[in-house]
Amino acid sequence: MDLFQIFIENLAELGYLGALLAGFLGSSTLFFSIFPSFVVIPIIGSQLNPILVGVMAGIGAGVGQFLHYYVGVGGRKLIGRKSISIGRFKMPQLYSKRIAAIDWEKRIKKYGVVVIFVFAATPLTPDDILWIPLGIMGYPKLRALIAAILGKITLNLLYAYTGFFGMELLM
Repeated sequence: MDLFQIFIENLAELGYLGALLAGFLGSSTLFFSIFPSFVVIPIIGSQLNPILVGVMAGIGAGVGQFLHYYVGVGGRKLIGRKSISIGRFKMPQLYSKRIAAIDWEKRIKKYGVVVIFVFAATPLTPDDILWIPLGIMGYPKLRALIAAILGKITLNLLYAYTGFFGMELLM
């Protein structure tokens, strides 16, 4: 029996709790993953129901990613202000027309849920660069958590179904 087969069997024994833990550990560390979900979730999804694996891993990953929000909250507490304004950013003048300043705080309040979902549902974006500023500005926690969990469920369903349909090709 080869080492890869033993690894797959051990992961499958953890079941859906293993998927939840894999999602949490895969996204709870800052800027790098010590337990990459894109490797573990397809393996678990090849052995168990991929829908349940994707949902459980997505819940774990969403909660793990949400921990980065509290890094931003801690930064806000260190600064000592109750509310920090991100402020306005004026684009450099590239041509003769005058460009109005962009109010980032207003845009984040309007489109924040969509941005969180997109960052959570794409595997190549570092979500930490989004979560820390959201915590600093005091973005509503429940909206952020729900958007993160739904985005991570979407991503982990993709991983689980990749394992479900593609593991036979790898072996």
